[in-house]
Amino acid sequence: MQKRVLITVGGTGGHVYPALSLAQQLKSCHPSLDILFAGGNLVANRYFEHGSFPYSSIACGSFTKKNPLSILKSCFSIAKGFWQSKRILKKFKPDLVIGFGSYYTLPALLAAKFGKFPFVLHEANSIPGKVNRLMSPYAILTGIHFPATASFLNGKTVEVGMPLREGYKQGLNSHAMARSYFQLEASSSKITLLIFGGSQGAQTLNKLAAIALTQSHFRERLQVIHLTGSKEKVEYFSQLYRQNGIAACVKDFETRMDLAWQAADLVISRAGAGTIAEEMEFEVPGILIPYPFATDRHQDHNAQFMVQTVGGAEMVQEKALSVGILQSLLSDYLENDSSKLKKMKEAIKSYKENARQTGFSDLIIQLLKLYY
Repeated sequence: MQKRVLITVGGTGGHVYPALSLAQQLKSCHPSLDILFAGGNLVANRYFEHGSFPYSSIACGSFTKKNPLSILKSCFSIAKGFWQSKRILKKFKPDLVIGFGSYYTLPALLAAKFGKFPFVLHEANSIPGKVNRLMSPYAILTGIHFPATASFLNGKTVEVGMPLREGYKQGLNSHAMARSYFQLEASSSKITLLIFGGSQGAQTLNKLAAIALTQSHFRERLQVIHLTGSKEKVEYFSQLYRQNGIAACVKDFETRMDLAWQAADLVISRAGAGTIAEEMEFEVPGILIPYPFATDRHQDHNAQFMVQTVGGAEMVQEKALSVGILQSLLSDYLENDSSKLKKMKEAIKSYKENARQTGFSDLIIQLLKLYY
């Protein structure tokens, strides 16, 4: 009998990319599996690949604004999304519902609970979001990426690897090929530095990192991949690097982030859960600047995991970030034959070898067989 899975997701790339990756992995293993996506405002989500899987967009609402009118509107939107989700569930009849957190998934998860459809949650961050905290007692289990996350959730938790996009595997492409893709020196002794701010961008990070490099004494030892998140800034940073003799590929966005990671020796980035997972897969040490307005400051905890538990990164708060601090950190990586860089890379590799994690797609397949 053909199995059906409904995946509910929405919001940023940090939620959407793992959900798409899971769907691709499931279809790869079981082509007959019927998968439907449903989530708040999914039709307008720029991270969702609308041509890849069938989907339904539902109404949703958040309570970030405290005034009574906004709360009333949110309640109405959630109620509307709940009834839309009930109709979707009744028609699709999924064997399992999988939620990837955020308020975009609340209506569908509530409908699954009240309709007695079994569901599983995925929590990517160290500090779980409000929706996953609310719904975790009713889930079969919650797949977590960071061990400490379990203490914030009720119900069963299982440590799982982050579902990564197809092709996101270390060694699938060579360093030389990846660097050539970005028109950088393929077999260079230079350190390749990747700078990006994640799906939400990071203009402060962009500016300070670029200035730190162009004003440094070690710039001849570097080549740069800089993803600005803004089309308007591409020419500005390209010219800045060019004027200071730094080989650089500057883009606003990159679809082949697998090649960017494979090319990189070091990264300066935010500390979203997806970024951390990809950094670990490709064993790239990092200077992490957590997004200061992330809910419950979860990016701080993500970064602390990489710093304290893994030993593969350093963390700087954005309010403390300066050109001088970045130059000092980069100097540490480049001096003494890059021994610090090598040590941190080995720490990431060691953690991966010893981590006890189940593949999330494997877990879902086991559940489908177990419960049905």
